[in-house]
Amino acid sequence: MILWSALALVVLLATRLWGLNALSDRLSPHLIGEVDRAVMVAAVIAITLLIDGLIRHYYWHRYLQRRRNRETPALIQDILTLALFLLGLSVGLWWEEGFSLTGFFTASGAAAIVLGIALQAVIQDLFSGIAINLDGSYSLGDWLTVYSDQMDGPVYGRVTHISWRSTFLTLDDGRRLMVPNHIVTANPVMNHSRPNDAKRLSVEVSIDSRMPADRVVDMLLGEAFKAVRRPGLARTPEPSVLLSRLTQEALYYEVRFYAYPDQIEPSNAKSIVIQVLQDVILQNRMPAPVTQVELTHPPDLKLLLGESEVRGALAHATLFEDVLDEEQAKELARLSRSLEVPRGVDLMRQGEQAASMFIILEGAARVTVLGQNNDPREVAVLAAGDVVGEMSLMTGAPRNATVTALTRLRVLEITKEPLEALLKKSPQLLQRFSHVLAKREQERAQIAQRTIQLATVENDFLARMKSFFVSVLWSEPEKPN
Repeated sequence: MILWSALALVVLLATRLWGLNALSDRLSPHLIGEVDRAVMVAAVIAITLLIDGLIRHYYWHRYLQRRRNRETPALIQDILTLALFLLGLSVGLWWEEGFSLTGFFTASGAAAIVLGIALQAVIQDLFSGIAINLDGSYSLGDWLTVYSDQMDGPVYGRVTHISWRSTFLTLDDGRRLMVPNHIVTANPVMNHSRPNDAKRLSVEVSIDSRMPADRVVDMLLGEAFKAVRRPGLARTPEPSVLLSRLTQEALYYEVRFYAYPDQIEPSNAKSIVIQVLQDVILQNRMPAPVTQVELTHPPDLKLLLGESEVRGALAHATLFEDVLDEEQAKELARLSRSLEVPRGVDLMRQGEQAASMFIILEGAARVTVLGQNNDPREVAVLAAGDVVGEMSLMTGAPRNATVTALTRLRVLEITKEPLEALLKKSPQLLQRFSHVLAKREQERAQIAQRTIQLATVENDFLARMKSFFVSVLWSEPEKPN
């Protein structure tokens, strides 16, 4: 538009300065005067259109869209273009003819009334569009829910275009809906993007009503804390779990969490949370509610409350998985103990000397490390089934992170003594443990884009563990009676 306006301005000015002189022999002085005035009016209009083109290019597109990442509605740009065109026309006619557009609009009042009746809906949409842009109730990129009796139900979508007559919503399934502006201004509209912070979502889970509610809440809440670390979900406000309703067969748990609608669609956010909740339900074998009339046995709660739960946790721990046989796992489970940690209490602190590890059974915990200025920096969130502290258990190394309970935490603690009893009977397990720790260290190095030699790291772990368990490995074997 800038190029065409500038080219038109150059042609008009050249016509006025030199072209009319060339026509003086062929046209009458009166006609040349009329053409001269028309060219001057057109030149003024070309100047205003050139100004409009510069504003569109340097302000709307380069400054707002590229630098500020804000897109100006086409309606606002068109209104400015029309206003500048009318301004140029008015100035040009006033300058050359002494003509005022006010009288023109006044004389056209009767025609405007007739057109207004014929184009009532169009005019209503037009002024509604102007009102939308003036009050700033929503803008391009906002997520809206529009309620109207003229539609089958509430419509949820993202504003991708605002024209003279309509607001265009791109729905979450990719379709594009054109909503007349007067419907938007005459009906309730919920703007999910204003204010610009996280919005609450929720999913519902049903569990057999005979399950202890406090334990279910802790397990679901632990997974929710872990899930909201994903991109698009919000860490604050923190997630929560409420008992929403109770029937004879089930307790219904409402898991509430927060997400940023501009970063993730609500359906995708709910899918992430539902997936992690399903995982913890399956992992802990929480009984589903019975939805038909039949005689059933009470749910087996020993898995959650007894020795079988401990054996299940050991079976899923990376350090012991595929290392211990059934008898060894049973012996280690018998010698381990279950602990409860209140919310906000540190399970371990960075730099402490200790020789134990923990497997989380219920709840969630935050893992933090000290930064350059000794400021704690969160590096992970742990929930049911996760393991922490295995390096201290196997090598006696100081804690390399602080672990704090985000919820009431129930953990399985494994200390040095049960492992000593296990290694005393089966010293060959030390080689397997060193291989598992070396593999985990290799995985961490790949994430950090470092290269390590697996055999070297494995030998290093083996030497450190032999040094830590020296009293067991080189003690005299017990003589049989």
